[in-house]
Amino acid sequence: MKELDYFVAYSIDEALKLLNINKGDLKIIAGGTDLLVRLKDNLIKENRILDISRVKELKGIYEDGEYIHILPLTTHTEIIESPLVQKFAFILKDACLTIGSPQIRNRGTLGGNIANASPAGDAIPALLVMDTKLKLKSVERERVVEIEEFFTGPGKTQMAQDEIIIDVFFPKIKDNETGFFKKLGQRNAMAISIANVAVKLGISRNNSFDRAFVSFGAVAPTVVRGRLVEKALIEQELDSFEKILYISRLAFREVTPITDVRGSDEYRRNMSTNLLYEGLIELFKNGWRRKDG
Repeated sequence: MKELDYFVAYSIDEALKLLNINKGDLKIIAGGTDLLVRLKDNLIKENRILDISRVKELKGIYEDGEYIHILPLTTHTEIIESPLVQKFAFILKDACLTIGSPQIRNRGTLGGNIANASPAGDAIPALLVMDTKLKLKSVERERVVEIEEFFTGPGKTQMAQDEIIIDVFFPKIKDNETGFFKKLGQRNAMAISIANVAVKLGISRNNSFDRAFVSFGAVAPTVVRGRLVEKALIEQELDSFEKILYISRLAFREVTPITDVRGSDEYRRNMSTNLLYEGLIELFKNGWRRKDG
């Protein structure tokens, strides 16, 4: 493992100044759950590390009108335990419950999960269906980006070298909305996803929906929207297992997975269909309401 210069920031301004001075040669560390592994494998090209874990301005969860804000240094455990998340963002809670071990969830941060831009990042599909926006900041500017537009490829984002994520926010899930997150891994929560799916539905009447958001993870270069599935969910009344199976099979056309040591492309396509079917059937059996909601 190569030696690196190590900097610590105690405020957003201090972090941004260091990023600006060392543009392109400074790697940010927050929880460190991903970066330490990459360092051991000599996958870090930068020669300097910036530790932002002590920036208190980047920690916390709060509501502002119809929006929930989760600041980027909030850990997965803090998200899971938050009453606001449990009530208004339960799809994200479901996703965070599948991330790593308790030790990883205690250290890993939401901002790190997003910035790492892994196609298998479990929080990302949930954030995508919840219409999440990211606030990015540099010394010179501040901007808001739709999370669906943020990712440009495996491990790649549109975040500039001198920017950091300072806010993650999304509309509250409403009383007439439902949804779920499902993941398949080799060892359940301890494993990287082979495939995952997140769904949010707006219920217009029994078995019918006026809004549908579907995303698939670990089955394409980035997390992808399932637009064929979304269209079918809105156009049809889902009043039978057969209709749900038909719609779920559309997932096969939405994803473009690769074959690797964790699964073949065909297996991942089939599992995307199965996860979607399983989640929709569970909601259907419960009158399109979550058992815990």
